[in-house]
Amino acid sequence: MATSEILQAEARERPRMTVVAIVAAVFTLLGSLVSRIAAGAPPDNLPAALLFYHDNQASEYASAACSVVGAIAIAIVLDFLYRATRARNPGLPWQIRPLPWIGGIGVAIFTVAYQVALAVDVAHFATHGTQTYEEARKAIDAGVPPLFGLFVQLALALAIVLISVNAMRAGLLTRFLGYLGVISGVLFVLMFVPIPIVQAYWLGALAMLFAGRLRGGMPPAWQSGEAIPWPSPADMRDQRVREAEARRSGDGEDLVEGSAGEPGEASGPGAAAARRKRKKRR
Repeated sequence: MATSEILQAEARERPRMTVVAIVAAVFTLLGSLVSRIAAGAPPDNLPAALLFYHDNQASEYASAACSVVGAIAIAIVLDFLYRATRARNPGLPWQIRPLPWIGGIGVAIFTVAYQVALAVDVAHFATHGTQTYEEARKAIDAGVPPLFGLFVQLALALAIVLISVNAMRAGLLTRFLGYLGVISGVLFVLMFVPIPIVQAYWLGALAMLFAGRLRGGMPPAWQSGEAIPWPSPADMRDQRVREAEARRSGDGEDLVEGSAGEPGEASGPGAAAARRKRKKRR
């Protein structure tokens, strides 16, 4: 496909990707906030927490539905960003492209399966037995294997990191958005913050980028259809040195021209006084 056709296809697709990125940001955030806002924080005691979950299943289902929509929307955004990057860097490994779909759809499947299994086990726990800590542990451990959830989370996180880095190298993402994407991918696995604020901010910034409303405008690589890597710190330092030298040489030339005066005239305070006397006589 010719470069002009690629640019036209991307221009047609970017408005849709803007909407999808907004959906991804909003629903990723809601996936953590809905249950907290609707039902509040669960008790610290495990049996009491399961009974709390049993009494507030509607909010948990709504939270899971938001997480499912957010995960699939993230996969769509990453796939678009991968295709745009590969169009400018044909050497980008094709093995990266399945990762967003494995991670996004896998997270959606795991979320639904986990919620269904947990609902069944918690209902049995709440209506049978004596609700001891041991029974609560059995209810939590039963259901979907946790290794599957970890695998799909790692796939989605790896997709975010790899695509962000390569898009930044191709000049499609600013350095800030590229590094923020790496941090977002890490936080999808290592959840230091219970609410995905960083991930939602990154996705919202991508929406602004696709809409052409990012501060500073769109990176040039989106208009050229070619990779335009950002200058390295060493290149930026050399550029600043060259600009400083150019300013110094320009100031020196101005000083020489200013001191030369008119041809045939002497320079200095005495010459200036003589010129003033001639003007008075006239």
